[in-house]
Amino acid sequence: MTNTHVDIQHNGDWLDIVLDRPDNGNLIDSVMSKAIIAAIGALEDSIKLVRLRSSSKDFCLGRVSPMPPQGAKPSAETLRRVVAAPPLALYDALKAVPVPTVAIVSGQALGVGCALAGVCDLVLAADDAIFQIPEMERDIPPTLVMSALIGRVPVKTVAHMVLSRQRLTADEARQAGLVSRVVPAATLDGEAAHLTDTLLGCSAVTLRAVKQFLQLAPEMPASGASGFAAHLAATALSARF
Repeated sequence: MTNTHVDIQHNGDWLDIVLDRPDNGNLIDSVMSKAIIAAIGALEDSIKLVRLRSSSKDFCLGRVSPMPPQGAKPSAETLRRVVAAPPLALYDALKAVPVPTVAIVSGQALGVGCALAGVCDLVLAADDAIFQIPEMERDIPPTLVMSALIGRVPVKTVAHMVLSRQRLTADEARQAGLVSRVVPAATLDGEAAHLTDTLLGCSAVTLRAVKQFLQLAPEMPASGASGFAAHLAATALSARF
């Protein structure tokens, strides 16, 4: 069987997706992307939580370059299919997970790694974590990474990270709205376990209702969001009877 470098761990009520390519800093390639998409596309109704983490010191240093060899003259459509489509499919799949998603970040989260953290609902980061979008150092517009963050991170944060290429510490990323909470690196696993236990204390229907509201309400007018809130609350409560 081909090694996908993604360890999918079923842990009762939750699913762990572990990036497991320490030799290159968990650079994402098409095989890894497909493995992640397949895993979250086959979630059972009993799953309450999906966690994304790394087996090594760095969360993710970006992705394996999909660019055609030097001298090639690919069409725009080829570049769209080969370069743009795979990461966008991965981001869209993670955004569409019907239960809460948690990124557990240590070390560096660069480019695609930063995007993967950003598309998760919660980001728990070690205090030594680093976040950066460095693509413009190579004169590449990181619009794919930006598409993962827009709507989840303040626009000025995205603009600053992209245009300045500044490396943000975990605390700076928290202040900028990219990270939910920062904890000492030595306690990251324990804090992740505590957060997991807290979430798993709720029913699947309640967690799915919260996730649905977070996904859809921001795009609704106020009156629509109120009605949607009432519908979700009533539906979740009715499951108790």
